[in-house]
Amino acid sequence: MRKNAATNGADTMSRIEEVATRLFILHGYNGVSYLDIARELGTTHSSIHYYYRTKAVLAEAVLRRVAEATIGAMQSIWVDPQTRLLDKFIGTRDWIYRQYLLFNPGGKGGRLWGLLSRFTLEADALTPAMRRVIRSSVDKLEDHIATGVRLAVETGELVDDAPQAGITLQIASVMSVTGRMTRHAAGFDRLDELLRWTHAVIARAYGTASARPPSWPELPSAHPCDAGAPAPPERGEERMIQFPYPSRSMK
Repeated sequence: MRKNAATNGADTMSRIEEVATRLFILHGYNGVSYLDIARELGTTHSSIHYYYRTKAVLAEAVLRRVAEATIGAMQSIWVDPQTRLLDKFIGTRDWIYRQYLLFNPGGKGGRLWGLLSRFTLEADALTPAMRRVIRSSVDKLEDHIATGVRLAVETGELVDDAPQAGITLQIASVMSVTGRMTRHAAGFDRLDELLRWTHAVIARAYGTASARPPSWPELPSAHPCDAGAPAPPERGEERMIQFPYPSRSMK
């Protein structure tokens, strides 16, 4: 019985965090209440309080889970010694596109889709622990990108004297604007072009003669089955990492 109760409790917490993640992305930390989450789950807000004493406790749990998944995905792409720098760019683009499609089915639309950037916009409302999670995530992402750039030099894809720190900074800076670009452009095409040209400039300036880049592939298809359930309506019309800039307010 105790094992079943523990399992049921874990399932309930997972469902609460799933719904909270989506609502926090759509409406921000300050725009979501326990009543909103309870309504979505078809339960009472006191049921949520049973598992998460405060909204800050819930938001921190959600943020840690999203950050871990996001950085894990980026690590698997950027530290892989078997792939070229181009493959890392494409793998990153395709991962971001899948996250984007969760909130913008069909590949069009400007809905926000990343929790890290959404919470960065409200840094002053976050707890110190939450701000540390975001800052740590940004640092880890840059470390993984630096590893990918170093591997490109070691394998002869980039010249030996390529400015690794500068290339890393350039890529990390592009990653920090992914959410803003898709939001302002109400689509993914401009971000796709930015990533394509960022790689092309790096390859043109520092690529070796034996490492001419092949053509940039088209985006994966955005059929409804790829996008999951239809995106929820924004408030007023009525599922993780845009990547945030490091911010002074995050300290």
